[in-house]
Amino acid sequence: MEKRHAGTLALIALMACLAIVGAVGGTYLANRSASGSPDPTPTATERGSSESPEPSASSGSPDSTESPDSTESPEPSQSPREAEPGTYQINQVVYDALSLSVTLVSAEVTAGKLKLNFRYRNDALIAWPLACPVVEIDRISSKVVLGDDRTVYAESSWCATTRAGESFSLAPGAQAMTWALYPAVPAAGAPFDVTWYDFPVLEDVRLR
Repeated sequence: MEKRHAGTLALIALMACLAIVGAVGGTYLANRSASGSPDPTPTATERGSSESPEPSASSGSPDSTESPDSTESPEPSQSPREAEPGTYQINQVVYDALSLSVTLVSAEVTAGKLKLNFRYRNDALIAWPLACPVVEIDRISSKVVLGDDRTVYAESSWCATTRAGESFSLAPGAQAMTWALYPAVPAAGAPFDVTWYDFPVLEDVRLR
């Protein structure tokens, strides 16, 4: 009889403990759910002001004081002219990091062709490992994009004619010149882009 009461009391105590644990655990999971990602709906600030901006005077609105029937005719645009033969100093940095740099030093225009001269400089304390691709890859590894969107690849280069497919290194404190020749010349003063192997594209290069 006493043993049965003791078993009953033990069962009641165990159920009470489970109920308490379940209530606490449920609260913890609910709090975690509530503290998750915020409401994805944008606030009024994120959406922007509901008031539409007033058009500026330069936006061509009907209230503009300028008359569309102006008698002044635009000046005719001059057709771009090819750059004159000669050497143009450019000195634009293509790459500069970790004491290693590549600079587009100059451009030479001769007989309808453009030769770009680059300088590699190693100011680091260790040698700079370099490599030239094979001729077939080298031909498409550098290019210029002219102002009329023409893409022109190099027809010749220092790598292709001197060290095709070879690896070498530039010693600390040393510098070396290299070049590429393209069968087209940009218009005088017009911007063009230069892609030089795997380095960042050099934009807005001009012959002036």
